[in-house]
Amino acid sequence: MVSLSEINEELSRRDLFEFSCYTFDKIREESNWFHKTYYGLLQLFFEGKLPRLIVSVPPQHGKSEGSSRRGIAWCLGQTPNKKIALVSYNHTFASKFNRDVQRIIDDPKYQSIFPETRINGKNVVTVSSWLRNSEEFEVVGKKGSLKTIGVGGGLTGNTVDLLVMDDLYKDFADATSPVISERVWEWYTTVAKTRLHNKSQELIVFTRWSENDLVGRLEEQGLVHTLKEGEDPIEVVKNLPRDSFIKINFEALKESNPTDLDPRKMGEALWEIKHNEEKLNATRKLDVPKFEALYQGNPKSREGLLYGEDFKTYA
Repeated sequence: MVSLSEINEELSRRDLFEFSCYTFDKIREESNWFHKTYYGLLQLFFEGKLPRLIVSVPPQHGKSEGSSRRGIAWCLGQTPNKKIALVSYNHTFASKFNRDVQRIIDDPKYQSIFPETRINGKNVVTVSSWLRNSEEFEVVGKKGSLKTIGVGGGLTGNTVDLLVMDDLYKDFADATSPVISERVWEWYTTVAKTRLHNKSQELIVFTRWSENDLVGRLEEQGLVHTLKEGEDPIEVVKNLPRDSFIKINFEALKESNPTDLDPRKMGEALWEIKHNEEKLNATRKLDVPKFEALYQGNPKSREGLLYGEDFKTYA
């Protein structure tokens, strides 16, 4: 007779959301339809079906847990030969993701699900030739690895199969600084892109801050297709140029038409039990332009907003 743990393990091997719930109970307790959809999109990315994906998500909605912790761990279980690089706004923050992924892989539950994916360390294996520190680790007996760096860090000598970019800007001041915006763009074009090959994948997940952030710059270059109502992302990607991204934006408060990926009615919150309509509308009143960027994924230039959006003129 098959045990419950065996059923959970088999489901976890097949499905990123089930894996995440099984290895972190809090996800199942607090998640809603959005998280299942989000994790489903991430799974399509990690499986190579959406090779270049942008997902814009409001703050504190579980974005990084899926992309930069559970997702990477699940991917290395599925494909332990993948060479993954994860980038965040600085080295310290990026290293936290690396340590979190290591803890997930070390967990006995993970080892039961993916016994072929192991990293050197206590209670795992003892092979001194395999690298493991807070910035990088290698999968024992395989070609796979995870390297984490901050924007501006080097990837010299590293081939990257899968590049994850999560929160490339520390805060509003950084994201709206022309100097930092240019630095991020130069790092992406002269460092990150040079380590990718024909089959490499790119994932961008972060809260929008500015028209001139990385997503905005890619849009200016004509390299982003925003998924429209009724479009199937799998079908769309077949007709896109190789370097183009598919972009999906989840608004904190629904203001666009319902779609298969986001069926909410107008005005509904994305994650009601954590951030309800009352809280979000109160936040919006404090600073409308910032709310539009951070929570709605719709950054607008402040040029011409000297008097604010509500300033009235009279004939």
